[in-house]
Amino acid sequence: MKINQNVNFGSSLSGISGSIRYQLFDTKGVAYTTASNAGVYEVGSSTGCYGVEFNLSHQFSGSIVWTSTEYPGVSAIETVTLDQKMVRHMTVGRWKIMVDTKEMVFYEEDGVTELARYSLLDRNESPSFTEVFERVRG
Repeated sequence: MKINQNVNFGSSLSGISGSIRYQLFDTKGVAYTTASNAGVYEVGSSTGCYGVEFNLSHQFSGSIVWTSTEYPGVSAIETVTLDQKMVRHMTVGRWKIMVDTKEMVFYEEDGVTELARYSLLDRNESPSFTEVFERVRG
């Protein structure tokens, strides 16, 4: 799932996007990624607000920690909340029933990126697309 995260270090720390790093940690504080500057950009001009977009597993739960190599004492942490993003994609994104495979596919808001795939079952728990009583994560 595409995730967009932002941090506000204040305008006094504007123009330093090359020194901004982010790192993901799971809920137990274990590093999920290494610190990276890949894709970091400043939001607007001279704002000191930075952002990054990356792909993340739907099952991830944890935090993003922002730091600056230019200002070692500066850091920020935020919880990465996928639940809200997942609900949004599931409700506003496209979904399609695949007749050949008897599955329902949910797409992100862009209508192209697959978010989830479910097998469709009838009352006898046999694959079906005409008499659906249950969906099972594929």
